[in-house]
Amino acid sequence: MVTMKDVAKAAGVSQASVSYAYSGSPRVSETQRHHIFAVAAELGYTGPNIAGSFLRSGRIGAVGVLVPGPLANAVEDPSTALLLKGIVEVGELADVALTLLPVARPDAPEPTARPATPAVLRGLVDGVVMHCLPNDHEVVQAIRSRGLPAVAIDSPRLPHLPYVTADHRQGGTDQMNHVLTQGHRRIAVLTDRIGGRHFPGCRSLAQVPMVAETYLAERFTGYRDALLAHAVDAAAVTVIEAPDIDMASGMAAAAELIACARPTAVVTTSDVHAAAVLKVLRGLGIAVPREVSVIGFDDAPIADLLGLTTIRQPLEDKGRTAAQMLLDVIAGHQRRRSVKPVELVVRNTTGPVVG
Repeated sequence: MVTMKDVAKAAGVSQASVSYAYSGSPRVSETQRHHIFAVAAELGYTGPNIAGSFLRSGRIGAVGVLVPGPLANAVEDPSTALLLKGIVEVGELADVALTLLPVARPDAPEPTARPATPAVLRGLVDGVVMHCLPNDHEVVQAIRSRGLPAVAIDSPRLPHLPYVTADHRQGGTDQMNHVLTQGHRRIAVLTDRIGGRHFPGCRSLAQVPMVAETYLAERFTGYRDALLAHAVDAAAVTVIEAPDIDMASGMAAAAELIACARPTAVVTTSDVHAAAVLKVLRGLGIAVPREVSVIGFDDAPIADLLGLTTIRQPLEDKGRTAAQMLLDVIAGHQRRRSVKPVELVVRNTTGPVVG
């Protein structure tokens, strides 16, 4: 039986390099990766079988991905889909079951209050990737107390918990700075939930309390950084929360926002919500960007289709990095954090203020 060691010897590289090639790690170049794969094919080596190593070590061979809210919303959100795509692209997870576990929000009805907790506590997974969960969520605390290998994407952010994120503060600064430099001063923000419970209605940015989830708190800090740099009072910016990241709740929030604030620019915390704003504006006969500019966040495929100005974060790369981190933690190694850069992508939905 051909082993990874045999491939390494034949390819003239270390065994670690072969492992990195199959895991998609950037530690080997594309040229070296292709060379290793070519040698492996000649020898009849099909890649590492992590499931087998799990069985030998007494592990289950399953990894959980915890997402907030109903699974239907996770499937609809293109950013979550891209994160999952990145996770499953890690070669060492090819033979491992990936279990998607919904985690109810604190204000969810009692029948679905703790759907993920039993699976985690019964030991049905060897480790978990937690995506955008509040630091104090009971599921997070259960995972921590059990000592289950875990990695966070964006949040929670807790001591000794490895995480991968994007530079959300810079992303928020870039979003707000983009519309400010185009002369907009009647600015509104359509955001995900700021706290554990949904806060309905419009309010000013100056009235927004401390944001519960770290990644969103960083974006709001970025908004305030840009406003301060342009000498614009945060009280002049209107904020509204959508209860979920989907078109229906996004459109409802957008309609209320347009009615209460009459903004010339709308900054959103996801491309889904930006798409919802565009749909509402089109229905009202309001021209974009001549009358209202709209900017999103993520640069999911929908952004390119709509010609949406947005902030690009490397979603698939975040998923791949989180998966590799989790495998390292399961193997007994510890990686502390990874912060990915963001980029402003200007398309057709933003422009100078008119009048």
